[in-house]
Amino acid sequence: MKSAVVLGLVLLAPQVALAGARVDATGALIRDEHSCGTTTEPYPVAVSSFVAPPPAATPTVRTVFLNGKGGTYNITSGATNAATNTASTIASGNGRTHMGAVIPPVEASFNWPYVVACVKKHYEPYNIVITETEPTSGSYIEAVVGGNGSSTGWSTGSGILGVAAADNFCGVTEKGIAFTFSTNHLGISKPNDELCATIAHEIGHLLALEHEVAAVDTMSYVPFASSMKKSFTNENAACGTTPSAPRSCSCPTTGTGQVTSSGVKLTQFLGLRPMEKVAPELSIMSPDDKATVRPAFTVTATASDDTAMAQVLVLLDGVERGTSVAPEGTTYTIVLDSVAEGPHVLEVQAIDLAGNVTTQKRDITVAFGALGETCSANRDCKGNMCAVTGEDSFCTQTCGDGMGCPDDFACADAGGQQVCVPSEGGGCSAAGSSPGAGGLLGLLAVVMISFRRRRAAAR
Repeated sequence: MKSAVVLGLVLLAPQVALAGARVDATGALIRDEHSCGTTTEPYPVAVSSFVAPPPAATPTVRTVFLNGKGGTYNITSGATNAATNTASTIASGNGRTHMGAVIPPVEASFNWPYVVACVKKHYEPYNIVITETEPTSGSYIEAVVGGNGSSTGWSTGSGILGVAAADNFCGVTEKGIAFTFSTNHLGISKPNDELCATIAHEIGHLLALEHEVAAVDTMSYVPFASSMKKSFTNENAACGTTPSAPRSCSCPTTGTGQVTSSGVKLTQFLGLRPMEKVAPELSIMSPDDKATVRPAFTVTATASDDTAMAQVLVLLDGVERGTSVAPEGTTYTIVLDSVAEGPHVLEVQAIDLAGNVTTQKRDITVAFGALGETCSANRDCKGNMCAVTGEDSFCTQTCGDGMGCPDDFACADAGGQQVCVPSEGGGCSAAGSSPGAGGLLGLLAVVMISFRRRRAAAR
């Protein structure tokens, strides 16, 4: 959730009514103390010994999975791991474990594309990739958005805006999870901007940032409707949630001083995004233009850059459907699933660390496989049944018990299941042997096995 600190900020009359906000001793409008549930975690060694990491010789891209679809999470006493939807009790509202905590999707009343673009803008100067597609490999941070926090131990009326399972502010919480509770942003002035600022704020906690008092800083407790501007600033500021009561920093920017700077710390821990204008090279290997593909298909592309690549992104009809930040050499593979039948525009974007983009498009058609057409899984076929024999695979359907097969197919037994198979002599056969059945010894019929979706897609 986000912390807000106002440094001598005075609101012009009339004041804007903001839920969960108050005026502190300086006359500044700030969020209630509980609005960001992320608490200060002392660094395990004396802060005087803290030495900021030197800039990396070769930029390492960090990834944030921005999840507006919700999901099921386990709050445990163990370590946080975004890949397994497990968060430590640091993020719990009552300090207890919560198994199977459901975070619902963000409400439709929010302008989600605007919020996503806004969060990306906050982190634009830094060496980080923010994607709505969950990575399938490598280490990444997750920012999940939705609900009111009740499933993770916060009281329904708490007004909690967000919390991060951040274990210290002298280093990045690897594989961390940040929760932003969108329901509690409803009714707040400028809700889309406030939601964006909270998400960016909670992600910041996972990237070693603590609360500070500068009103316009993303890590402050000042509402967006009051400051009208939020960003990570390079100026030193006192730590704390209110300008009238600054507190000692858990991990000061200068090591021995008592100030912090969100911009400086992000530069230390992430590095700045490279500033160059050479766009990446990109080539789509598959599918071909005008190709017909199944509802689940793979996009393969090669991409490279003169400095460093960030990701290859796949969009379908203008909507992001998949991404890859972990190529094999220069080859990126992205699997799309449950695509609707019909014509689509496939767009592939190669994006480098400096934000330069190269785009290529393909016109494709998505169609289920008809009887006898090739398949790789049940989901490829109209009848949800794919059969494999030797090196061949084809869509099939059940037969027998009065159900025959179309011309050029025969009904054959495959492990106790009667299915239609291509016939050598053609014609429709009743259940039992057929001219084409002799070569079907060992036929494996993959019958009605439910397709197991990736965890991210099920959220």
